[in-house]
Amino acid sequence: MISKYYLGSCSYQRRFISSTTKVILKENLPSTAYKPEVVEKDKYNKWAKEKLFQGKLNDEKPVFSMVLPPPNVTGKLHLGHALSSTIQDVIARRQRSLGYNVMWLPGTDHAGIATQRVVEKYLQSNQKIDRHTIGREKFTHEVWKWKEKHGNAICDQLRMLGYSLDWSREVFTMDENLSHAVTTAFLNLFQKGLIYRKKGLVNWCTTLKSTVSDIEVDNVAVTEVTDLKLPTYDKPVKFGQIYNFAYKVHDSDLELVVSTTIPESMLGDSAVAVHPEDNRYKHLKGKKLVHPFRETLIPVIFDDFVDMNFGTGAVKITPAHSKLDYDVAKRHNLPLLQVINEDGVMENSGKFNSMRKYDCREVLIKELNDLGLLRAINPHQMTLPICSRTGDVIEYLPKEQWFLSCTLLNERAAQAVEDGHLKIDPEKYKAQWEHWTGDCRDWCISRQLWWGHQIPAYKCSVGKEFVWIAATNETTAKVEASKFLRTLPDDITVKRDSDVLDTWFSSGIYPFAALGWPEHEKSQDYKKFYPLNLMVTGNDILGFWVHRMVMLGLELTDQLPFNNVLLHGVICDSKGAKMSKSRGNVIDPIDVINGISMEKLKDKAVQMHKDGVITKEELKRAISYHKSNFYNTKGIPECGVDALRFTLLSQDVKSNYITFDIHQCFANKLFCNKIWQSIKYMQISFAKLKQIEEEVTRDDLTYFDKWILSRLSEMVEKVNSSMDTNEFHIATKALRSFIYNEFCDVYLEATKPGFDNGNPKIGYGHAHTLSAVLNCSLRSLSPFMIYLTHEIIPKIPAFETNIIHNYNDLEKDYFDFPQTEDYKSWKNEELEKQVEKLLDTISTVRELRGFYGISNKERPGIVVRSENNKLIEDITHNLKIVLNLTKCSDVKFDKDIDKKYISSILDTKTEVFVEIPGNADSLIEAAKSKLEKRIKKMKENVEKYEEQLSSYHYITSVPECAQLRDFEKLKSQKQELKRLERLI
Repeated sequence: MISKYYLGSCSYQRRFISSTTKVILKENLPSTAYKPEVVEKDKYNKWAKEKLFQGKLNDEKPVFSMVLPPPNVTGKLHLGHALSSTIQDVIARRQRSLGYNVMWLPGTDHAGIATQRVVEKYLQSNQKIDRHTIGREKFTHEVWKWKEKHGNAICDQLRMLGYSLDWSREVFTMDENLSHAVTTAFLNLFQKGLIYRKKGLVNWCTTLKSTVSDIEVDNVAVTEVTDLKLPTYDKPVKFGQIYNFAYKVHDSDLELVVSTTIPESMLGDSAVAVHPEDNRYKHLKGKKLVHPFRETLIPVIFDDFVDMNFGTGAVKITPAHSKLDYDVAKRHNLPLLQVINEDGVMENSGKFNSMRKYDCREVLIKELNDLGLLRAINPHQMTLPICSRTGDVIEYLPKEQWFLSCTLLNERAAQAVEDGHLKIDPEKYKAQWEHWTGDCRDWCISRQLWWGHQIPAYKCSVGKEFVWIAATNETTAKVEASKFLRTLPDDITVKRDSDVLDTWFSSGIYPFAALGWPEHEKSQDYKKFYPLNLMVTGNDILGFWVHRMVMLGLELTDQLPFNNVLLHGVICDSKGAKMSKSRGNVIDPIDVINGISMEKLKDKAVQMHKDGVITKEELKRAISYHKSNFYNTKGIPECGVDALRFTLLSQDVKSNYITFDIHQCFANKLFCNKIWQSIKYMQISFAKLKQIEEEVTRDDLTYFDKWILSRLSEMVEKVNSSMDTNEFHIATKALRSFIYNEFCDVYLEATKPGFDNGNPKIGYGHAHTLSAVLNCSLRSLSPFMIYLTHEIIPKIPAFETNIIHNYNDLEKDYFDFPQTEDYKSWKNEELEKQVEKLLDTISTVRELRGFYGISNKERPGIVVRSENNKLIEDITHNLKIVLNLTKCSDVKFDKDIDKKYISSILDTKTEVFVEIPGNADSLIEAAKSKLEKRIKKMKENVEKYEEQLSSYHYITSVPECAQLRDFEKLKSQKQELKRLERLI
């Protein structure tokens, strides 16, 4: 366990004996202030050598298993990775500390399209060659070379952030074992009739020359007429227009006007559809329309999918180039006429043949106008399907591909959630699950790439007859094909399919393939750790990945691959905008950890532009974003790993969007330093302890000792309950509030008089409390702040036997996670209410001092008038502490007639007065005038803000995460207003 390593590291321990207990002063901290680069240095390598994160096969502890969603091998760590991985690491570390045998498996994905693109660009820029020049075999060899050289970057970054992954089980989706699993899965599903080959409509990228999955298509809104630069066109192409043209009704003077944003697709029109209830077109039932360029007739069809209120209410049907039209064509038995080929060039189009698609558009519009058929061209909002890999516009083309039949698989996946066997957190995503499992469209699983798992299928031919056979090799394929072709295997010609499988297919079997499937009878990992306990991933890939893992897991292993799914939101900048290259607001987590100057941020962005990672426009936006957000801090300040991890989990990870603020992250670095200084304070305070003959017991604990222990109990309960429900933001808030505000700002200050007075029992009571409270709170913090806590927990001054606990400090595990039950006995709600009233009194004095500009050099007197006798009693018994915390000279309960005071009403029973030194009248008059102006301005701001936040436009258009942040801001402003009004 981690504790044994750290216990051994504390070699400089000195002890002294008192009659009450044995005190252990540990090795001092290495520096006066917290320095992340010092604290983090070499720790992870030591943990790896100790094999602290390996799941054990022979361990009898209960098992907890996860797999890291495999990042792309081409990738660099971004904040989305950091968020997801930090969530998992916090869970894994806590589960270990609770006594579980945790196995968290790392791996990388071969990322077919992304990797092929990267290597193609590399070969083009460095060797001036493309993949077609060197052929498939040599190109694949080049990809492997690139992977070996660059593929470990993201794993090194995962180590940098301290993630407790079991690196002994690391996998790559193109490893031999995983490739074998992919082949087995394909053959299994093929033999069951679930995988088949057919001609269907697919997403086609003409730049990639491949189909792409829906997740690789960005639906970009075009709200006005816009010129876009496309990869294969020299001049920009105009979008954001709608074209109205007429079809003449055959044997009639009538016409039917249709609207389209893709006019060139009309060359493949098979019909025009209208709504059956649309009275404008009922007279056209059974009529035909004259196609102006094909010189053929196409029917008018009636279908209730048509929106009568959109455009003219008449919709052209192009089945070969529209997914919606493809479905309509099936219902009405319409032919598919493909007029755009895989190169984006027109075909089957008569005079327009061999024209590139957007060149054809210009010529076609002119022809329609010359024929007197063009009715209008107007600006029009539209959605463009853009390939996220290339920036090219996606074409929908009919193409023969491999498909996985999803109907039966979906039924089992839907039932698993309905029966409660698969739990989705948060539950609001169950509706999305129902949508995905209710979509019975089959999944196109083939891609026209060279990098990936080549499809294990062969086209077996005898003359013109052929059959497709899934097999591991040509010989097996021939033998199987002979049964269908009724001939000898040697007479059969075979050719393997050159396509590869969609990367999501191999990702879909990842949870069990990574653990040894299909050799599951032999695999100890599979037997021990499958099914997984939890899958953590982004809510944006619920359908693309989680859904497919469940479908394939149930079908191939007859088990759910995991029983619990935690879905987190998408990372956004501090203003609530989704981070993306196009916005220029992407923040590199490594820059947050190490810090980076404005100049280097610019250099980095310029280099990314030179490397082709971002466009010129994206470069401009990035530089602008840096100036507007990091100018005052002269770049991104160094925050360290722990502050980054803590900040990422300081917001509700289950929200759709999660904002990240670098200033909050830096504030959390200062929080780390606050903790660091508390250890130094303890070490100094423990050195003041003197030997005493009397025994120190719990009865010797002071009012504030008991209060901080009660607050500790509350914090431990809140942290445990919130982590049990994956509400990490509640846990981090409870930790920060307790350690920073209550322990450091109040309790440490409250112990200073006790360590310096003449009663050693009070000092020992404080010391026992300090040691136990800090030890417990930092163990609660340790899953979040891994480096800081592992550095300082072993350095907390301790007692061999602590009066707060019954455990032996030298034998316990430093990183056992505190349990709620162990601290319940300290809970004292009545005492907390008393102390809260006392602290409110102290805060009021501080507020009055601050507002009226009374410096800390001055030591004014305080007067507390109260009908609350318990408050008076508490102030009297804790007088030194009150004076220490308020920086005042004395506390009285009646005013001196000859002195001037400022006051504030604490509540209906209590008023607090602070003596004003010097020229009191002018000071009070100036401060009150200033205060009245502030109150007036803040009232106006609050009213304006309330009006803005309640407007319909705001509610319907502002992202959820931004709304939550704004309402928190409004709440804070109201609290500030209330505080100011109390001072008037």
